[in-house]
Amino acid sequence: MTSLFPEIELPKIDPEKGPNFVAGVSSPLWLVFGGAAVAGATWWWWSSRWREAVNVEALMSPAAAAPGAVIDPVTEAPAALKAKVPEPVEVVAEIAVEVVETAADTTQAVLDTVEASVVETVQAATPAVEAAADDLTLLVGIGPKLAASLGELGVTRFEQIAAWGPDELARFDGLLSLRGRAERDAWVAQAKRLTSGT
Repeated sequence: MTSLFPEIELPKIDPEKGPNFVAGVSSPLWLVFGGAAVAGATWWWWSSRWREAVNVEALMSPAAAAPGAVIDPVTEAPAALKAKVPEPVEVVAEIAVEVVETAADTTQAVLDTVEASVVETVQAATPAVEAAADDLTLLVGIGPKLAASLGELGVTRFEQIAAWGPDELARFDGLLSLRGRAERDAWVAQAKRLTSGT
């Protein structure tokens, strides 16, 4: 039998080196080398293409379309800014302004209500402050204990003592065991003098 390609000689495989060749070709190290090569190529591609800085605003500006053109910042800048702001942002901005205005109105209404309430409270408290107890110890013959006893009986103002007549003097004399002290020390006259401010 003759060969179709007589000049090509097939290599002969050495039976001792054959298993080494098969083991080398099927080694898992080829996967490691291939993975390292793929990782290196990916890193190069990533660092050179995807991490490259691009100024998108400059590409979209009218100056980029017409090199050498000068933009007037007063007339064209607001229009350029408006063109860059999408419609939903404008809507959200309008809604935010309305919410802030409503909150301001509500806050003002609450402040007005609180102010009116405080004024009413102060006006209602003014007579109570004016009706506060006088210092009865300013009267000769009344000490702190006797002033406290008079306070327990509802006598806290000079005007009350100045309005006493003989019946009240006798009643308080008996209640407080004064033995005529109020009449001797002229509490009524002293209270009238302190009430009139002279």
